[in-house]
Amino acid sequence: MATQETDLISEFNVYSGLDSFDQNSLEKELDLCKYAGADVDKLRALKFNALQLAEIRKGLTDKVDISKYLDPKMPWTEMEELRLEMTQNIDMTKYREEGFDLRQISQIRQGIQNGIDVSVYAKKEYLADQMRELRLGMSKNGGVPIIFFQDPQYDNLQMREIRKGLEAGIDISSYAAVDVPYMKMRAIRHSAEDGLFFTGQEIARYNANILNQMHKAYLDNVDISRYIKERFDGEQIEQIRIGLKEGLPIDEFITGDMRGDAIKEIRIGLENGVDVGKYADGAYGWQQMYEMRMGLEHQIDITPYSKPLYRADQMREIRLGLEDGLDVSQYSTMMYTAKDMRRIRELMLSGEYQAVLPDETPEVAALDRTGGVKDGKVLLESMLENKDLYLSFTQNDMLCWMKLPLRADGMEYTEDVVLTFLFKCNVRKGVNRDIIADMVKEHNHNQKYLVASGKEVVDGSDGYYEYFFDTEANTEPVILKDGTADLSNMDLIQVHVGDKLAEYHRATRGVDGFNVYGEVVKAKAGKEIPILKGEGFMILSDRVTYVAKYTGALTFNDGIINIQKIMVMPEVKITDKKISYDGVVYVTGDVNSGSVIYASGDIIIGGHMESSEINSGGNVIIKGGATCPIRGSITAQGDVSAKFFEGVTINAKNISANYFINCTTNAQGLIKTYGRAGIIYGGTCQSLFGIESAVVGNKSGAKTIINLGVNGALLGEFNSIQKTISREEEDLNTLIKEKNRLQEIGAVDRQQMQWKIKINAAIGMKESKIKELLQKKGKLEEEINKGSQAQAVITEMVYAGTIFVIDGIVYRAESDRRTYDKLTYKADALRENVVVMEG
Repeated sequence: MATQETDLISEFNVYSGLDSFDQNSLEKELDLCKYAGADVDKLRALKFNALQLAEIRKGLTDKVDISKYLDPKMPWTEMEELRLEMTQNIDMTKYREEGFDLRQISQIRQGIQNGIDVSVYAKKEYLADQMRELRLGMSKNGGVPIIFFQDPQYDNLQMREIRKGLEAGIDISSYAAVDVPYMKMRAIRHSAEDGLFFTGQEIARYNANILNQMHKAYLDNVDISRYIKERFDGEQIEQIRIGLKEGLPIDEFITGDMRGDAIKEIRIGLENGVDVGKYADGAYGWQQMYEMRMGLEHQIDITPYSKPLYRADQMREIRLGLEDGLDVSQYSTMMYTAKDMRRIRELMLSGEYQAVLPDETPEVAALDRTGGVKDGKVLLESMLENKDLYLSFTQNDMLCWMKLPLRADGMEYTEDVVLTFLFKCNVRKGVNRDIIADMVKEHNHNQKYLVASGKEVVDGSDGYYEYFFDTEANTEPVILKDGTADLSNMDLIQVHVGDKLAEYHRATRGVDGFNVYGEVVKAKAGKEIPILKGEGFMILSDRVTYVAKYTGALTFNDGIINIQKIMVMPEVKITDKKISYDGVVYVTGDVNSGSVIYASGDIIIGGHMESSEINSGGNVIIKGGATCPIRGSITAQGDVSAKFFEGVTINAKNISANYFINCTTNAQGLIKTYGRAGIIYGGTCQSLFGIESAVVGNKSGAKTIINLGVNGALLGEFNSIQKTISREEEDLNTLIKEKNRLQEIGAVDRQQMQWKIKINAAIGMKESKIKELLQKKGKLEEEINKGSQAQAVITEMVYAGTIFVIDGIVYRAESDRRTYDKLTYKADALRENVVVMEG
């Protein structure tokens, strides 16, 4: 038996308020309001939305007079402000009577709450966002001298940059001017914080983008001064800087008239090892360059469309045809639009576009074979009238069979008559004169003779790579007879500089065929496949041989080869210094207690790990298991696998072992144990996708928590962004109302004109901010949707006391439950209960 336990909700931070605007969140808020003592029937009847209900609930909890804002027509932001004023015992009546809007009042109240002199900014000439910057400047860590950004002509973003500069202790005099845009201010501030100080001449001459690139070049230790002098723009310089940082010979292929996007195509081509000289020409636009680069990466001959007069979309159709092995000459003329090209290409792919070979023998010559003999002409006409008695076709018209029935009129067949007859019947290709001669000579009137044969099509073969390393290297443990996993076979592939990694075998075009009618049967040309991508190798000049650039560890996933430098150690002890390595770390033995290993690549431990800190930019494999009785953690951007884990804190993508005992695991993917003896015993498992284990919990009743799906932190972040968007939209509406008011009264004086300009600028910034927030919200929604199908699959036993939290729903197993198949725990369709399915 299991129970739904609402008293556990706060413990697991499952629902502490609004997490969405749907009906489910509305009902949750109503339940919480009821728990706080509200008349839920009244609230439901008044049709408050979820955000308004949240403010009512918070007011009841804070024990304030909610009747002051118990109005469904009142925006939730106004409710929030009234609640906070009552909670903090601050009377804002004076400021309301002076005509400050809601957001301005909020900033004044926060200043009063912080004990600062709000008279400095409680002025109508400041927008709420400007007030916020002044308030933060006065209150944060003793404050900064706001006199440098107190001028209302600064917008709030300019104020922010000056405030941030003062807080960082840098000289803001170089950019604290109203006519310096905030983006330029930011570039100057960031550079100064990193030790790069621009001269006044540089600040006056260059825009924010150029200054940003100068800052990044300073950090990358590359020289871009020449390109700045030659007046390259920021987008161009960005691509040049990246190329120089990567050591690419980008200088050889670029010109000042190429746009930044075009230089980007050249840079990517150099990174991928293609012959960029074939398209690094100012006559091509960046989209044309893209099509040519893609063709080179797919290892096709781009000559048929390497013409500047082709539009990029025409190039694309020709490229796709070449990649499919089509005869693009059928549609590559410039008289066709891209749409026409696509239509012909698709017809060719479907086989509906048919080409015909020229006749082997002209019709005039065939007719002349009768030599003017009258009887021959009569015979030919008779044969044509009864051609079905003479001819039959097999194998899709690839073979033509003929017999010569005995004629009652005594007329004799001749080779010339038979050849003319075949021509008249459109049998034009593969005619066998020797067989026809034998047929006429033998007079076997019941025998069928193969008089014409088409040519079988020979399809081309696709290009392929021959690899010189084990592409099936063991990345998964071996499952033993007892169901446990043996990780000893999981190893890395080591290569040395100059080792041949792969050789490409190019596709063949194939040979066209034809039937006896001369209709072409097009061969299916083999397809070239894209060049190999990754890091740590190069393509030789033959364009087919790939070799390692340096010694290291090789990984191969989805056709991508990555070679990372490798550090090999026999063991790691507490007496060793902290290991921090840009590459793969391979410890053949043990990692002893108190050790610290940081690596940008994989970390592989051949032995056992004890009470150490492991941080990997890739995967972590611990062949002998990990025990951390004192302390110990593993953090990885990829997967983590071990023989077992005891007392370890793990953060990774997917996490797997034979068993977990008293661990704290957080997986962005799946948590999995191996075999019928796999167990999760004690501790907390947090997984976005779910868990798979034979056993969860234990007889002794050690607290085991399985928390699946979206966690409270992610929901909290989503909630925060939702509320921020709603708040910003309220602010935007306030600004738009003010803009409309100003339009109605017109431009009365210079002061009002300046106010109008400020309002319009604030509207633009507010719209940009809302757009940015919506993008963040979309990404969070993707993460939330990933966890919506989370489930726990148990194949042996669930012990009593095990707690499941799935999509915020708490479920406690009240008794032991054994299965001889599997048990699946997941949330129901309404996300209200956890259901258990057997089988």
